[in-house]
Amino acid sequence: YTNSDGYYSLNWISGDAISISDGASTAMYTTDDSYTSTAEFICSEGMISNTATQYIAFYPSTITTANMVLPATQNFVDKNIENFPMRAVATSKELAFKNLCGIIRFCLKSEESGQVEVSSISLSADKGMSGAFTVGDDNAAVVTGTDGVVLTCAEAEQLYATSTTDFNIIVPHGEYNPLKVKICDAEGNEVNLVSEGAISVKRSEITRITLTLAKSTFETSLETIPITDSDVDFTER
Repeated sequence: YTNSDGYYSLNWISGDAISISDGASTAMYTTDDSYTSTAEFICSEGMISNTATQYIAFYPSTITTANMVLPATQNFVDKNIENFPMRAVATSKELAFKNLCGIIRFCLKSEESGQVEVSSISLSADKGMSGAFTVGDDNAAVVTGTDGVVLTCAEAEQLYATSTTDFNIIVPHGEYNPLKVKICDAEGNEVNLVSEGAISVKRSEITRITLTLAKSTFETSLETIPITDSDVDFTER
C-alpha cells in the first residue's frame, strides 16, 4: 500500500486470489492486474452459479465460507503486509471488499544501531487474534477462540538507532487488556512486554506502538517490561 494524506491505499497485485461462494459451491478466482484498487478476477479453480441470489467472497483465498480462519502465523513484509483479510457480500459478481481487521504496528529502534536483530514478534491477549471467526454487523472479524498470533521474519531484521523499523501485525478489532508481546532476536533470546492498560485496535486502522530495545534487554528474558500509555499512538481515521 502507499501513504497518501495519512491514509493507506490497498492495491491488488498479480497472483492475488479470492474465494467466492454461491451458497452451495466455492470457486477460486485469480487476477493478473497489479497495483490497482480495482481488478478483474478470472476463475482458476472450481465453479459457481452465475445466477445465485448472493455471493460471499474472501481474500486471501485460504479463507472460505467453509474455512473462516485467520492464520496464526504471518510473514513479515518490509513496509507492507503480506495480505489484509477482507470479505465481500453481493448479489452479483461485482464485489466490494471490506477489511475484516486492523493492524498493530510495532515501530522498533535499538539503542545502538546493529545491536539487535528481530526474528519474530508474538502477540497474545485476553481475547483471540487468530483462528475461527465470525463477522459482525460492523464487518469486523470476531475470533471465537483465544489463540494469539506471531509475525515471523524470513531473515532477521536489523534495528537502527536513528530510524524505526515497522512490523505490521494484523489483528481483529477490539480492546486487548492486557496485550502481551514476546520479541525474539536472531539468537533466540526473547524480551517479554505487557501493556499496563488496554490497547485499542479498530477495523481498517493502525495502532502504533513505539519501542526502543537494547541488546541487554534480551539477555534478561524473565523481566516483564510494561508498555506505557505514552508509547501508544492512536491514529486518526
